[in-house]
Amino acid sequence: MISSRLAVMLLGPVPIVAASLALTQWWRPGGNGVISGNHVLHADEPLRNAKSDSERHAKIADDLKNRLVADCEATAAELKPRLGGECSVIVRVPFVIAGDMDESQLSIWYTRTIAPAARSLGNAYFRTSPSTPITVLLFNGERSYDCYAEALFGDQGISVYGYYKPERRTLVMNIATGGGTLIHELTHALIDFDFPHVPDWFNEGLASLYEQSRFLPNEGELEGLPNWRLPSLQEAVARNRLGSLEALFATDDFRGVNVGLNYAQARYFCLYLQEQKLLAEFYHRFRASHDKDPQGSAAAKSLFPEKSWEQIDRDYQEFVTSLQQPR
Repeated sequence: MISSRLAVMLLGPVPIVAASLALTQWWRPGGNGVISGNHVLHADEPLRNAKSDSERHAKIADDLKNRLVADCEATAAELKPRLGGECSVIVRVPFVIAGDMDESQLSIWYTRTIAPAARSLGNAYFRTSPSTPITVLLFNGERSYDCYAEALFGDQGISVYGYYKPERRTLVMNIATGGGTLIHELTHALIDFDFPHVPDWFNEGLASLYEQSRFLPNEGELEGLPNWRLPSLQEAVARNRLGSLEALFATDDFRGVNVGLNYAQARYFCLYLQEQKLLAEFYHRFRASHDKDPQGSAAAKSLFPEKSWEQIDRDYQEFVTSLQQPR
């Protein structure tokens, strides 16, 4: 799925997300609230009604938080005996994190990678927070990774790097391949709650954008960087063998014979939008209009209202050609 050369350039630990935060606010200041009806307050009882609404909203948020905490604890309790004594399990709501390492190592992966990446992705894109536990299984090398994937799920012939099981909300990782692999799969897990019908091209394009990435120092924003997928894409451009972006969006064979090139084209379109500070705007437009624009072509075109698709393709390919190949 992704190369072992990937590495996430992290700029230091980020504080742990407190498990006690309300579900609708665990990664966003002023996150999703509970929407109530519109009411006209009577002049003689404004404070009583306002207080009642506030208390009701707080009660709903507390109930959701408590339910998720309980679900995470139950998931951890069920997982421990299945993994055996060589593995540890910790709970960091909404995550249940486990693997063949001690609890302090799992905590480091949470603090330095999982929590800051989830917060950054939530701030940029996602408005729907996780409502069920996300299990993150981190294994120290290919041997234990293969062994546990088969023992737990019966999975064989899997990617050497890691994969996401959406029906179980579970990431299974050969963490020896690096944090970029983890953030790639984490993006899939988080987008599932916010944009469950996202098409393959954008799901994989956005996730693979963060295979090689860094946290910016001031606001903790996650920035995608050029990676190992660039050379094949530049070669396709040079040989005039790269299809149009519209064709990429419309394909029903994203994982077919041209899967490697499709991943690269989708990833670098996301990087192209990121460099123009349009990626988050595209995400929100696409999600809002998905019913009428299921592949995102209209949402993408709306970002460049004065350009034809031919001009957008030319600009995109010029951008790809201008990039320096990573060392």
